[in-house]
Amino acid sequence: MNAYYEKNNRSVAIDNAKPLNIDVNFGDKLIAAICAIVAVFTSAVAVRIEKAVLCTGGFVAFFGVIGSIESGNLSMVIGVAVCALISLAEFFIFKSMFKKKKAAN
Repeated sequence: MNAYYEKNNRSVAIDNAKPLNIDVNFGDKLIAAICAIVAVFTSAVAVRIEKAVLCTGGFVAFFGVIGSIESGNLSMVIGVAVCALISLAEFFIFKSMFKKKKAAN
């Protein structure tokens, strides 16, 4: 490398891109934005809200599948399998909700 690179810690390719107004720190800002989004969705309040929404959606889906079976739009075998998967998912969601409450007391 030449003395210019060592002095400014930049390469010639970045200097050529400068007239295009490309920010060199764009990647750092993008990573910081992604980390902020992840932090919002993984906070304790957000996780509790997400679990409540998922359980409510599973409850509605469960009875929707039962309604499909009764109307004849869905076969009994597939309907029972889908209901079992929904029930299993809700079980794990509810189990994790109550497990944390016991640990908090």
